[in-house]
Amino acid sequence: MRAVHFGAGNIGRGFIGQVLHDNGFELCYADTAQPLINQLNQDRGYSVELLTEKKSTLFIDQVYALNSVKEPEKVITEIQTADLITTSVGASNLARIAPLLAQALTKRFKEQQQPINILANENIINASSLLKKAVEEQLDESGQALFDHYAFFVDTAIDRQALSKEVDGKTVAVVEPYFEWVISQQQWNPATKFSIKGATFVTDMQPFIERKLYIVNAAHAAFSYLGALFDYSTVQAAMKDADLKKVVQGFLAENKQYFIKKYKTSETEMDRFIEKTLKRHGNQQLSDSVDRVGRSPIRKLQPNDRLVAPVKGLAELNLPYQNGLKIIAAAYLYRNTDDEEAVRLKRLIQEKGFSLTATEISQIKSPLLEELDMVYQATKQDKKYLLEGESHA
Repeated sequence: MRAVHFGAGNIGRGFIGQVLHDNGFELCYADTAQPLINQLNQDRGYSVELLTEKKSTLFIDQVYALNSVKEPEKVITEIQTADLITTSVGASNLARIAPLLAQALTKRFKEQQQPINILANENIINASSLLKKAVEEQLDESGQALFDHYAFFVDTAIDRQALSKEVDGKTVAVVEPYFEWVISQQQWNPATKFSIKGATFVTDMQPFIERKLYIVNAAHAAFSYLGALFDYSTVQAAMKDADLKKVVQGFLAENKQYFIKKYKTSETEMDRFIEKTLKRHGNQQLSDSVDRVGRSPIRKLQPNDRLVAPVKGLAELNLPYQNGLKIIAAAYLYRNTDDEEAVRLKRLIQEKGFSLTATEISQIKSPLLEELDMVYQATKQDKKYLLEGESHA
């Protein structure tokens, strides 16, 4: 079997590529980083280092790569006979690959009438549905009819810490042992002759998507923004600060109640998931820069993203969310002159004031807005305000 994967970054090689390789797929990576493309083609594969106490390295073979900008026709050719298409290009880049994907699949569907599953694996809710929308914008009426019949855009939720490092001039994927790849059974082509071992197929994606976003991503971002505010350089260093950890644990304890009330998830199950999440983030084999994890704060402060969405959800359910407000305030106070969004965020607050900025970016309305404004202003005056009060961890 063969898969075309857009994006040869850390997730693409260290997660999706490894799982597909273990399922017997030959992998064609479509990327734009020519040095990495050259490396993959020269070695016909790449190394993945597992961050365990006894570090081990895997070699993923049966790999080749193409430049999707310089060699679009070759990518189109590969898609004609592929058994699966996957992506991990970053949510903001889905629209960029949509024209090439539309062209390649239109050719496939017209000439071969062969259906295919397309799985976008990005840190955003319903990424495949967003990719589908971007692709459909490229189609005329006849093309849309073909896609309605043959294209299966399948939403997923992914979870794995994936980094990279240079070893002897080679880029090596560095990953934690744990991973979770949840795939929508409802959107998967039922006539597909293979499954994906190691992935979990579910009929209802929403609880899994929100659990990943509101617990895993939320905790990671919370430690990064609190860590930056209190002058820690890494997430792991911030996690050693008992006061900061108490706030994050309080944040997760609040979010836990959302799942218990909305999805009837057992408290024991949520406690185990939170404990596992904190253990993973605190893995001392990792060194997560707070600036890497906290980058693009405007995106992370969107109304449907990891910090604001759970607070709004809790408010709608009349459940406590005070620790969530503290985390959001810390994110709005994130400062990094090397981060374009952080610079823009600071400027927006200076020009428009905090309340209007939070209204525009996070779509927070009264009375929640007034509560957040109070927390933000108090924290701006004295960051230790975030450490006051009970966190109910």
